[in-house]
Amino acid sequence: MAALTLEIVTPERRVATLQADEVRAPGVLGGFGIRKDHTPFMSQLAPGRLTVVDGGSEVHYAIGGGFLQVADNKVLVLADSAEEREEIDVDRARRAFAESTERLRNLTEQDQNYPTEAARVRRATARLEVAGK
Repeated sequence: MAALTLEIVTPERRVATLQADEVRAPGVLGGFGIRKDHTPFMSQLAPGRLTVVDGGSEVHYAIGGGFLQVADNKVLVLADSAEEREEIDVDRARRAFAESTERLRNLTEQDQNYPTEAARVRRATARLEVAGK
């Protein structure tokens, strides 16, 4: 039996409620994993791949950043966006990546739009990475 209960929620919908042996997440300070009896904590998430491991199989979600909370073997992901592999429109993700990358190339880090465009590139990269899995 799985050791963790995982809930993934976005502002628009409840994406998933799953049982898992392990959850791997993209934290803003680096990736981390969670297993049974993990110390309670909260972390900010970066756009990237959220991996759910259960019984040796993995399910991947592209998340657009957000927050993760761990307590009492429950993992709550409050994501800006979250999509399972099958939900990702690859053509749209490729277009978003190309357009955001091009806009980012024309900006300096001091430009007020730089953080927004950089985040768009990271979200599109995460979607393409998960879709390619």
